Amino acid sequence: MPHFDAVHKMTVHDGHRLQDALDDLADRSLTPKRLLADSHYGSADNMALAQERAIDLTAPARTAKGCSSGRLTLEEFSLDEDGLVVRCPNGIAPVSPSAAQAKLQARFDLATCRQCPDRNRCPVRADSHDGQIARFQYTPARAENQKRRLYESSDGFREIHRWRAGIEATMSRLKYQMNLANLRIRACRPCAIR
Repeated sequence: MPHFDAVHKMTVHDGHRLQDALDDLADRSLTPKRLLADSHYGSADNMALAQERAIDLTAPARTAKGCSSGRLTLEEFSLDEDGLVVRCPNGIAPVSPSAAQAKLQARFDLATCRQCPDRNRCPVRADSHDGQIARFQYTPARAENQKRRLYESSDGFREIHRWRAGIEATMSRLKYQMNLANLRIRACRPCAIR
């Protein structure tokens, strides 16, 4: 039986409850080798938690910030293995990429950026301290998410995650055709493959 606190109101987001679900599975000797989940469970913290327990958590990263509003995101930039920008979406190389512990940065020539057809959609902004440079700052975590999102567009990811995606139609049918949408509680429901 799942722990009582693993079930809660439908209005409560439960992406942070993965540890509870994994503890419950371990208590019942049901720890999976692979866990398929939706993007609510795909945070960096949840990925690290699953990795600590030798579980392959396969979940999409959340949609990139700005993507829904039509803005360019880090995913459109080309990065090297260290997560530093090599080229912008229009093929322009930065004047100088740099890395600090908390931030990664790419500095572009401001005059070139002002000629860009995508300048209104671009996250690169004029540096207030240097009138000739445009700067794009992002975190190492965002660079890692960019790698994840690129992997998620691969056939390998789709082949693994198809089982999780396939259950969505069944859940939708239960919810709308069988009127389970009125059920006011839910359990954490990543899909375990043993």
